[in-house]
Amino acid sequence: MADGNGFRKAARATDKSLAEQLQITDREIEYRKSLLGITEEDVTILKSMKNDIIDGADKIVDRFYDIQLQTSEISLLIGDAETLERLRVAMRRYILELFEGYYDAEYVNKRLRIGKVHQRIGVSPKLYVSAVNLLQTVIDDFIAQTSDADPHDCKTCDTKRKAVHKLMMFDMQLVFDTYISSLVAEVETAKADLESYAASLEDTVAQRTRQLQELSVRDSLTGLLNHRAFIENLRRESAAAERTKRPLSLVYFDLNGFKEFNDTRGHRDGDRILERVGQAVTECIRDVDFGCRYGGDEFCIIMPSITKEQAHKACSRLIGIYDQMNVSDITLSIGIAQTGPEDFVDSDTLVKLADRKMYLAKAKSKDAPGHHIEL
Repeated sequence: MADGNGFRKAARATDKSLAEQLQITDREIEYRKSLLGITEEDVTILKSMKNDIIDGADKIVDRFYDIQLQTSEISLLIGDAETLERLRVAMRRYILELFEGYYDAEYVNKRLRIGKVHQRIGVSPKLYVSAVNLLQTVIDDFIAQTSDADPHDCKTCDTKRKAVHKLMMFDMQLVFDTYISSLVAEVETAKADLESYAASLEDTVAQRTRQLQELSVRDSLTGLLNHRAFIENLRRESAAAERTKRPLSLVYFDLNGFKEFNDTRGHRDGDRILERVGQAVTECIRDVDFGCRYGGDEFCIIMPSITKEQAHKACSRLIGIYDQMNVSDITLSIGIAQTGPEDFVDSDTLVKLADRKMYLAKAKSKDAPGHHIEL
């Protein structure tokens, strides 16, 4: 009986991210950043270094492992060439993420998974700390090499190094959360505090938050999510799809002949067309989908947990609803792209793939006027 209960508890834990299991909320994330003095200025500095880091990431990785492998204990722990190559790929990805400028719940989950993996394969704290120190040194040297100023007298270099150091200390905090056995007691205390806090404020905070979110993320004309909300939701859903090994489809479409209609009939009639498109999208999507106005007469639908073939059926429903509105002779060119459940691309690449499919559909509409869908 005890074993059965234990199994059920473990199964429930797998439904949650590591951050959720450890009660690391958005509020806790911001608090940890404040303890380390990570400011918006630091975030801006890190993002400003992104292009240089992209160009130099392979050099940083090569230098890091050249030094790491000189330690026999580390060389034995890595063990073989295939493992080393996987580590190189993972390290390159980690280095690039340091300079993305997004240090939110998804970022935290990735850092916690790093700690979990290191713990499972038996990396001792002393080896992990030494590796972090080495990586900081290699990145510091790279910053100096790519600086136009004298690396020995460069205030800008020092500012960049400090920003990197703060973030790596933030990461180390998260990694060691998975190492420390006494974390269980700390989590239980935090849980009790949060439950007490939530009992009195949860409803009010949730209501105010929803109101503010609706004002900030909705396109006032179509009622769909705006461009900023599209980017944020696509990034989050892409990360969730990769984490859970599920497909994610993105529909990207625009209106054929809309510019000419807008120019000849006027913006007021053009706005009515856009309003009807927003209505059609809202009627055809599921509760878990995200209908978005990408900009102008371009629209996107984020569709979690379905394939592009399933998304094609939803697009056919969209066309049916749209046609019932008798919207002049303006038709839809629709492109659909999919990521997962096995091979994944980042959110920017997914948008480009869907956009490319949309243009293939648009090309067909020139030869055969009407609605077209490209997979």
